[in-house]
Amino acid sequence: MSKIRYGKTIASCAAVAILAAFLTLVLTHSGGAKPRPAPSPQPAPLSEFDRGAIAEGSYATAINIHNPSLRETITLHKRAVIALEENSPQSPPSAFVTVTLPAGNAVEVDCEDINGLITQGATSNFTTFTKGFVSVFATGQLDVVGVYSANPESIPVGITLEMLNITPRVIVTPGPANPTAVLPGRTYYEYSAKFLCGPTGALVP
Repeated sequence: MSKIRYGKTIASCAAVAILAAFLTLVLTHSGGAKPRPAPSPQPAPLSEFDRGAIAEGSYATAINIHNPSLRETITLHKRAVIALEENSPQSPPSAFVTVTLPAGNAVEVDCEDINGLITQGATSNFTTFTKGFVSVFATGQLDVVGVYSANPESIPVGITLEMLNITPRVIVTPGPANPTAVLPGRTYYEYSAKFLCGPTGALVP
């Protein structure tokens, strides 16, 4: 009986030694765990021009606002918002800026003014193509005309020009009792004008 047990012990030790030698050989030749490949860099988002959303060129917008009243001073609240791709993180609208427009007076909101609304800073022109909307909430009816110009890259000299009358809609905002109100509660004439400003990506140095 002791000889049988002794034989089993020798067999077990031999099996353990063979297994250890095999593992040593495998680890020596494999060099340990292989590192994972680095993730591929994400491609940069395409510009409006590269996606075919806009023709190559330089764009400008001027929104002309006229108070046609003979007596009434009209208060208008303006803000701007950038329109981005549907699948992109959306940009919130800017804060309102209030302007008082006496009877018979007119003002213009151009690309520099729009950039100032969006950045809440000093007015400056757009260095890359940007599009969106300017909303004007007025206490009275106005004449609002959007003037759009573009200098196509395909035309050496010259611009294209278009003027659009902006039709208002009547909006009633909540009164001061509503804590989420961003404007004084009353009835407003709201004008939404599209803006296109700056050069397309292909023209930026």
